Amino acid sequence: MQTPLHRFGYKFSGYFMEYGPIEADNLEAAKAEIRQRLSVSRLPLGLQIWDLAERPLARWRVDAAS
Repeated sequence: MQTPLHRFGYKFSGYFMEYGPIEADNLEAAKAEIRQRLSVSRLPLGLQIWDLAERPLARWRVDAAS
């Protein structure tokens, strides 16, 4: 029986935009998928990756002009 895939999100250090979901078996597979999407051999420093079961993606909002 195949284990269900986990969903992951990621965010660059110093930025407010969150990306995802990435479906993968585990965190290492998610990192490999993100490296492939970014076309890099190493992930950028400060990149945050989390399981969406623990914390969902935040929808960004633009504050209304005053």
